[in-house]
Amino acid sequence: MATSRIQAQGKPELKLVRDNSREASLRLLAAERSEEVFPILLEEIVHLGFPRALVLEVDFDSGVIKPTASLNCEKHTLQRFRTSLWASENPVVSVLQNLTPRVLKPTPAGSESFYAYPIIFRNRNRCWEAERDRRQDCRAVLNNRLSGKYPVEEQVCRACGIRAYATIVLAQVNRYTDESRLAEFRTLTDRANSVLSRLFKVEHYYNRMRDMEITISRLRAVMQSMADPVILTDGQHRVVIQNKAAEGFFRVPEGVSEGGKRAVEFNNLLFSAALSSMVVSATDTSRDLTLVDVMDGEEVLFEAVCAPTYSGEGVRTGMVTVMRDVTDLRRADEEVRANLEKLRTAEDVVRQDRNRLNLVIENVGDPIIVADNSAKVVLLDPLAKELFGLSGSTRNPELVKNQAKLDAYLTSFTFSFAEKENRSLHLYQPGTRSEIEFAARSGKIYDARGQVAFTVTVLRDFSTWKKLEQLQLERRMLEMEKFAATGRLAGTIAHEINNPLESIKNAIHLLADGLDEKYKPIHEVLKTETERVTRIVRQMLGLYRNVVNVSNFDLDAVVEDTLTLFSRPLAKAGINVEKQLGNVTQFNGSADQFRQLLSNLVVNARDSMSRGGKLIVRTRQFRSPDGLHGLVTLTLADTGTGIAPDLQKSMFEPFVSTKGAKGTGLGLWIVKGVVENHNGRVRVRSSVGKGTVIQLTFPVTRDVTAASMKSVIDLQSYLKQ
Repeated sequence: MATSRIQAQGKPELKLVRDNSREASLRLLAAERSEEVFPILLEEIVHLGFPRALVLEVDFDSGVIKPTASLNCEKHTLQRFRTSLWASENPVVSVLQNLTPRVLKPTPAGSESFYAYPIIFRNRNRCWEAERDRRQDCRAVLNNRLSGKYPVEEQVCRACGIRAYATIVLAQVNRYTDESRLAEFRTLTDRANSVLSRLFKVEHYYNRMRDMEITISRLRAVMQSMADPVILTDGQHRVVIQNKAAEGFFRVPEGVSEGGKRAVEFNNLLFSAALSSMVVSATDTSRDLTLVDVMDGEEVLFEAVCAPTYSGEGVRTGMVTVMRDVTDLRRADEEVRANLEKLRTAEDVVRQDRNRLNLVIENVGDPIIVADNSAKVVLLDPLAKELFGLSGSTRNPELVKNQAKLDAYLTSFTFSFAEKENRSLHLYQPGTRSEIEFAARSGKIYDARGQVAFTVTVLRDFSTWKKLEQLQLERRMLEMEKFAATGRLAGTIAHEINNPLESIKNAIHLLADGLDEKYKPIHEVLKTETERVTRIVRQMLGLYRNVVNVSNFDLDAVVEDTLTLFSRPLAKAGINVEKQLGNVTQFNGSADQFRQLLSNLVVNARDSMSRGGKLIVRTRQFRSPDGLHGLVTLTLADTGTGIAPDLQKSMFEPFVSTKGAKGTGLGLWIVKGVVENHNGRVRVRSSVGKGTVIQLTFPVTRDVTAASMKSVIDLQSYLKQ
């Protein structure tokens, strides 16, 4: 009976438990937030027959265990279970660390017993991040597999970043509470923990989404507030987000023309190409990009600065591009660069001028002093430093006196109204250890305001001038003595030659009678040359006076006669003569002097070609555009030994010869005199071992006949040579 009654009584009780369990599960599943789980759990615990119930939550940041929800509990009861996570001797902490439920005995602070059951964040399934990455370190799964102590320090999931929770559910028990009632308590608590872990995970993702939305909203606000275009693109360079500044270039506005649409297409094409190029290069982070303003149609130069975006796994997901308008900046940069280049060029010019000025100052040969507007010396050339010494060094007392004289002179000149001043200064010369008179020539340099900026003083040594004048005087005296000796020599020679010459002329005159016709040309040559010798002797008696008989003569005929006269000696020396005559038949001058000139030049050419060679004689006539003026040139070129460069400077002076005892040194001197008598000039080009070219140029002021115009070369072509 009894058994039957217990069972009869037990069946309705079991049915009631199942109904309560199903109702509790439904209530827990109906919870939408994690905060709703604990109140429902406490109500169901009390409904199971436990008079009081509370939930203790662990704060991992502060390490405090405190009540977070309670039902039918007094304040002293709640205070009884408030403790620290590190109080390991506390039975509540022991329950959490060992994850083992137990009955907490009464204490002096409270006479009730409580059954403590720990619940932690656990789940049999991995979180989404761990499942996606196939990771085994999901915190919920690791907590579900715990077999030892609870790891308080490792309660953050490494896969999803969620912070786990840990709580202890307590229910008041008495001596009538049996094990079946405790089992129902544990089952109910486990169901609540299952629902709590699910809601906790959902809220975690919800909070992350909300944070991401807030972050995105802030980023959008930042992007829109930026004046520069900002574009976020995906891996295929498609625009994900862009601010209003970027839309002005990459989005077609309403009411825009067809040209504006094409400009937008062109901008997008250029932008995609630039992104592709930077991705391929993998090193460039910025690039210049020229876009078209859709509204204005003007080109705008941007500097596109790009930064890639990556996923959590390090995979490139897109690109953030900030484009800075550098049109004005680039123009300013170009202007600055151009101005800098001009400054560098000007600096080079100034440096070159300064170097040239320093070179001039160092090599001018006179002491130079530069002083400022207060008469203080700012620059001394090396010669001036010798006179006045260097500041700060041990100086000769005589140099100190020089400095005092210079200071007095500079002060007087600087503060005077004179722009220039010449004065003599007696200064001590260390080189000669004597006092020398210097001519001080000073001038002033003014600034932009017309004030004296610097003074420049040049000291000219009077003693050097006197020595130079003495040397020039001695040279003139030497030249006068040379000319006097030449005159005496010419007079003596002329006097001694004149008597035999008169006998020769008489003999030639006597030969004229009874001479055969075939010898008459030779007789005429003898007569002509004898008369020329007579005129030369008369000129020598007059010391080569500039009194000559001037008339028109055929220059080409004079050349022919002279070469005919020397034809046998030239042929005997193995010299080939080439005549290049330019039909110069009308020339105003002295034919005798030109014969003498040609004779001397031909003889010199023959003597320079002892082993034979070639002699070229050329005459040319050049005309000016007006046909009234012109030039006549007579050129002799040989392939002889040539003339040394140092001898070319003095070859036309008297008594200068390279023939030793055979030469008199007067031939070229006579040539120079003939050329100067005819207002001509001599040009010599010679190379030792190769030959010599002597070109004589004479001005003409007569009209050129039509017959001779055929062989005349234009004067302009000659001047270009």
